[in-house]
Amino acid sequence: MSDLKEALLNKFIELFEYTPWNEDKKWVGNALNNICQGKCSEDSLIAIIDTSVSHNAKTGMVLSTDSVYVKEATNFTSKFIAKYEDIDYTNINQDRFLGADITALELNMKYGSKYSISIDKLSRRKLMEFLDYAKSLCNEDDKLEW
Repeated sequence: MSDLKEALLNKFIELFEYTPWNEDKKWVGNALNNICQGKCSEDSLIAIIDTSVSHNAKTGMVLSTDSVYVKEATNFTSKFIAKYEDIDYTNINQDRFLGADITALELNMKYGSKYSISIDKLSRRKLMEFLDYAKSLCNEDDKLEW
């Protein structure tokens, strides 16, 4: 396991207080093919947050060593891939629509794009802390390369 993966996995466990289970090959394969659009390897996988109705990992979120992948069918969030190094800053946009909570974690990207994560299976504040930590590790790697 790489130092980066170990650091991110430890941070995930610290924040969310559970160890991600990525042992079911079919489930992991579904997540990599559907949520990650085939752009993530099993070796870089940190956690799968499955939001599919049938629990087959075809929708939800994947955290890897370099990106967050989201494919959410039930909320307003669309399908996207955001590299940690491209995230400028994160914030939580608290909102309600017709009495329903539509609070989302917003990823403001360095190039002007904005993505929203409305998955409610995880604490948005803890997810924001994880993404900020992952972004800081990528920034440290960039500084070391120069």
